[in-house]
Formats: sequence, C-alpha cells, structure tokens
Amino acid sequence: MPDARVTVTVHGPDPLSRAGVVRHLQHQPSVELVDRPCPLGDEPRGAVAVMLAERLDDRAGAELRRLVRGGRQRVVLIAGELRETELMAVMEYGVRAVLWQHRTTPKRLLRAVHRAARADRSTPCGVDRRL
Repeated sequence: MPDARVTVTVHGPDPLSRAGVVRHLQHQPSVELVDRPCPLGDEPRGAVAVMLAERLDDRAGAELRRLVRGGRQRVVLIAGELRETELMAVMEYGVRAVLWQHRTTPKRLLRAVHRAARADRSTPCGVDRRL
C-alpha cells in the first residue's frame, strides 16, 4: 500500500538550499508542499517540516524547537555538520530524522519525510550514517 500524501514545509536560512529541496519534493505525487512556512510565533503548518542547517547554532536550535513544539509537526533535519553533543540535542528536541547534507539524495529525502510522517513521539530519531 503506498504512503498517504504528506504535507511538507521547508525551512532554512539559505534560499538556494531551500529551492533545491523544494525542487526535489515538488514532483513527488506522495508529497504536498506548503509554499509559505508559517511566520515566527504562528502554529506550524504541514505534517513534516524539512529544516536545513549548516550548523546547529542558536538560531537553528531555536527554529528546531519551535517546529517540534507541541508535537504537531515532525521534523527532518538536513545538516552540514553536527558534533555529537549537538546530535544528542537534536534528538532531545524531537527531530524525527537527520540527514547529512553531503549525503542527501532525493530518494533519501523522500524516504525520511515519509518515515517522519509515520513516526510517533516514542520512535527513536533516525540518523543517516556518518563517514
């Protein structure tokens, strides 16, 4: 049985990176992109949020916490670099999947989005392999 259609928002400070993720997801029949992520302070839209962050700095950490707050959205993080302590923090925030930027492919991204959509809060964070 195919996965149900999943609504997705894409977040991140770099417009080119966001456009690349949108391009990969927009033609997937099992994904419905929500064009405009909600403004800061509003309730998240979409079942899954894809967050792009080169590093887990204060701004990225605050955005991740905002996205997972209340458990209404499940988050897939595409990260450039994460130290072990930052990875543990991401898991504590409730991020459902972590993909490494240099290893992310359209297929891996789509699989992570669907797994995140199906996961409940007790499901452990899925982390793509490290080098």
